[in-house]
Amino acid sequence: MERFYKYSVVILPVIAGLFSLVPPLSIGTSSGALAVQSLEHWMYGHPDTFEALHVHWLWIPRLFAIATQTAIGALLVFRAVLAAVSVLLVIQTARRLFDERRAAIAGAMMAANATVLYVSHTFSLPLLTLTAATLLLYLFTSPEAKHHKIGALLLGLSLSIGFWPFVLLISVLTVGLNLHHTVYTLRSKSTFALFGLILVGVASYLLLEIFYFGGAHVWNAMNPAFYPPHGVSLIAQGLIVAAVSANLLLILPVRRKRGGLGREFSSAFLILGVYVITNLFSREEMLHDAAILVPCLILVAMDSLPKWERFGMIYIAFNLLLFFLLPAIPLDPQIALSDRSRTERNDPIAFSYYGAFDLFSDQALLAQRSGESQARAIILQEQIDSTLVLLNGGTDEWFDGATLGALFPQGHFGWFYGVPINRVRINGLLDTAFARPLPERPYLAGLFEKSFARTFIDSALPPGVPLKESADLQYIDCRGNAEARKALIDRLLSLEYQGFHHR
Repeated sequence: MERFYKYSVVILPVIAGLFSLVPPLSIGTSSGALAVQSLEHWMYGHPDTFEALHVHWLWIPRLFAIATQTAIGALLVFRAVLAAVSVLLVIQTARRLFDERRAAIAGAMMAANATVLYVSHTFSLPLLTLTAATLLLYLFTSPEAKHHKIGALLLGLSLSIGFWPFVLLISVLTVGLNLHHTVYTLRSKSTFALFGLILVGVASYLLLEIFYFGGAHVWNAMNPAFYPPHGVSLIAQGLIVAAVSANLLLILPVRRKRGGLGREFSSAFLILGVYVITNLFSREEMLHDAAILVPCLILVAMDSLPKWERFGMIYIAFNLLLFFLLPAIPLDPQIALSDRSRTERNDPIAFSYYGAFDLFSDQALLAQRSGESQARAIILQEQIDSTLVLLNGGTDEWFDGATLGALFPQGHFGWFYGVPINRVRINGLLDTAFARPLPERPYLAGLFEKSFARTFIDSALPPGVPLKESADLQYIDCRGNAEARKALIDRLLSLEYQGFHHR
């Protein structure tokens, strides 16, 4: 066992990286799908706005793409590297603060956390936030002042991940300021120098952003509009994310220990906790909060608990069971409807939302992969050419417009908005009116969760409209049929249908 503790700095990161490559291989939704799509665009053409927004990190998988020649292959390698580096940095930070044995347990807890396991099997941005958080923890817990300066500069550059990840990562800065409170006082030149370097990192990113697509779009690009689903408490959602990420077990270690780390991390926990409790944002943004919370809590647990080794083993076993045995709860597609259009009560609809989006498991990844496979099989039955394919909220745990945009780079896939009316987000990148489609997109089709389409859509369509179905999906082909196209749009508008969870 002592040999394992000694070599855990190599063994555990390698295991974490290799495990991220194990199927199920799914593109995922939201920013993960946009990353695949944008990298593909960059490889074979001009970068898009997502590429410009995240240029400070997406150039790394772009280098991998030179060898792999595929966007997904490059991101798979990049994802494995991020998972391995995150675990490595937690181990190295814990070695600095404690000893080899505690560091090994801390690294294993990090690698086994259910939320970390989930994000390390997708291409979503919270994995970047996790790596940034562990890197900043390593740098700001160092006794070397030059490491703090590097950390401050990197904190500024983290704006390339997103606005809210950047704000939340300031919590890690507070750990460093508290840990070295005799150096970084309110009037210390060293403190001003750190904040100056943060501003340098922010300015370098913003200048690059403005150079790519102008200053008028900077805020909208970093913080896109979010259309919250009907009848759901996002505060409750945030609390569930926090509970699953911390597994409740880590609430116990947050107690004051004389000479311990609790005081140094208290302001970080305050910032992250306030964000969760007051959260009015999307699930993925809350996952950034969780990605920072997990390594911080693990380090405090290793410092605070007298029986940390037993606690670590229980934590690892609990998380692995949670990830592999937790069932996937399907999302009720009526979540995207107004209250008056629903045929079910709001409570079970809302519960399905929490279950589908906030409990992270291997079964959820398998369901996501199945949905992507079904969509690919249905759409490949015919060449869709310039057809605009609309999706509905019932498909959201499997894929969104950006996911299908990554699967079919030449296609056009859109989330329909009932509010604002007559709008669609194409491939997750561009909002456009669709009531009068552009010449290059003259046709329309619908890709809906099957039970939703059978209950709410099919009866409104004229006879003879081609329908294709898989186990979970229905594809409605309105190409060349103006009557069917109008009936589909009118039906969605009458339902006050609202797409959500998109970038």
